[in-house]
Amino acid sequence: MSTLITEAERRYLALVLDRPELAVGAIEARDLAHPGYAAVYQAVQDLHREHPDLHGPDLTRAAAERADAPGLDAERLERLRADAPTETEAPHYVSMVLGGSAQRDLAVYAATALADGEHPDPDTPRLNSRHAEHYQRLFDTPWPDQAVAAIAPETATRTGHEELLVAALMAYPEQARTLVGIVPPEAVQDFRCRVAYEAVASAGWDGDHTSDISLVWQIAKAREIAIGLGDTTPNYSEPDAAFVARLARTDTDHKTGIDTAKTLLTEDIKASLTEQRESHLLDRTVSSASVFHHANQIDPHAPPEPQHHQGPTQGPAGGAR
Repeated sequence: MSTLITEAERRYLALVLDRPELAVGAIEARDLAHPGYAAVYQAVQDLHREHPDLHGPDLTRAAAERADAPGLDAERLERLRADAPTETEAPHYVSMVLGGSAQRDLAVYAATALADGEHPDPDTPRLNSRHAEHYQRLFDTPWPDQAVAAIAPETATRTGHEELLVAALMAYPEQARTLVGIVPPEAVQDFRCRVAYEAVASAGWDGDHTSDISLVWQIAKAREIAIGLGDTTPNYSEPDAAFVARLARTDTDHKTGIDTAKTLLTEDIKASLTEQRESHLLDRTVSSASVFHHANQIDPHAPPEPQHHQGPTQGPAGGAR
């Protein structure tokens, strides 16, 4: 099973194999953790500088020969290139690759400083080491094969509706403003659905797109933040990557998001009205201090209780009132 950072590196390598001009100056080979991907990436960079007109299968054959990386022959690289993501997804992969590289450098720096024991501020390397370990756990989030089986919740349930809403927004991110106007992110109850919905809506609001890797990364970060704040997050049997992949494969059309958002809004309105009605009924219950609290103790023929009049009090001018 791969990890989140390995999958990001694989996709970025596929992208530069298909469009090698994207490799120049963006990322250095040392920034890739996978040694085979790093070797191929370096070969693509060098070949593009030496032969800028080299593209397609010719480039992949030349890169495979020059890199000579185990398991990454010309046939494998060509399949990788054929499955390259769109250029609009490049920023997600660049950010993650560079982020992973920075955290590895920070971990090495912290380990060296701790080993020397002569750092002027001993807390700094310890904090740096903890920070790097934290992000390494996020980057090591498992990325399962797309064939991983997942059981979706019943469509009629609240979670089923929320998953369908997120799936529709993933397919039609241009509907972000409309859907958020009906169902704001804070109204989404399931933890993963809320994080994914907010992430896709945030990107779609500005006309941008997100990717499945980006969503898994956002969910992992949100979980770590919640745990750090002392909150308890749900334990899902389905991996985050499988969850996102399942939503991406969900059949939706341009009406699905609007219809699902209206359904959720209707549910929330009904729940709110029920809560208000129950609260109103509780407010109207008879207090135990009232004489009407025990109706069987009331005698309709009993004489009225004597009225106790308060004695005169001193008025403001000293007279009685």
